Amino acid sequence: MHGFTLLEWVIAMPLGLLIVMAATAIYLAGIRLWRVQAERYEVNERAAFALNQLTRAVGMAGYRNWDPLEGPILNADRSVRPGLGDWPSLRASAECASTVDTCPKRGWQGSTMLEVQYHGAGFGDENGNGNGAVQNCGGATVRARSDGDERNVSAFYVDKGEDGVPSLFCRYGDRGYKITTLRAAQVLVAGVEAMYIRLGVRAGGAGPLRWMTPAKSARRKPPSAPAGSGGWENVGAVAFSLVLRGAPRRGGKQRAGRTVEVFDAASGGREYKWLTNAGDVHLHVFTVVAYRRNDGGIREEAKWLVSSS
Repeated sequence: MHGFTLLEWVIAMPLGLLIVMAATAIYLAGIRLWRVQAERYEVNERAAFALNQLTRAVGMAGYRNWDPLEGPILNADRSVRPGLGDWPSLRASAECASTVDTCPKRGWQGSTMLEVQYHGAGFGDENGNGNGAVQNCGGATVRARSDGDERNVSAFYVDKGEDGVPSLFCRYGDRGYKITTLRAAQVLVAGVEAMYIRLGVRAGGAGPLRWMTPAKSARRKPPSAPAGSGGWENVGAVAFSLVLRGAPRRGGKQRAGRTVEVFDAASGGREYKWLTNAGDVHLHVFTVVAYRRNDGGIREEAKWLVSSS
């Protein structure tokens, strides 16, 4: 008298099963959505950190310490001191890794290498650190030097690490008139599949930016500025395109290679790259345009700088 009839059981059991299946489907969909959002957040965090470091490095390129108490800048008169003080504050080489001077390795997926040079700031403490105003790509503060020709170097490139994961690497050190000292490479951001660069040039110091692709270095020689640029110090901006690895792809046929759009019209027109051996993962592209803030000359201001007006 107080139980269910057979008919009620026949109707209730399928309905209950449908409710459980619907709840399970909603739960699994929520888990998948959470994983997608977490993966995107993690990729965005890595991209933001990498692009922030690259942008800061470009803005710092060519910085010279003018404090006479921290060491005067040497006379730039080429007739008095040939070659002294005449150093490129920013250089880039296509398909390069390790060092821009000799380019001993090819950047992973044909990635471009960027190098910036700059002075430090501050007297330095007992450990040789500066006042914190200037940092290299490794995050260490760099101090001003008594010899005005000595400067610091930060270099960025993409290569495969010992774990087989392509990453954005950083090398830093100091450079004098004839001697260069660079620390061993360290991973700045893991999971960077490629880095491509375009140089925004204002030849003659006026007019809009003209975007150029860095030239490939001759074997064991430093790179030359792109033809028609007028030299490295006419580079007023650098457009970066970073391709980052995301979460593994689920389902579908594994691909041997993929075509990825790395630049758009905002930086000189669309450009696509064919990436092979990128792994069966989602690829995310991030772009940014970084502007230089310092001229590269000694007691000479670049006409295209706002601070020169």
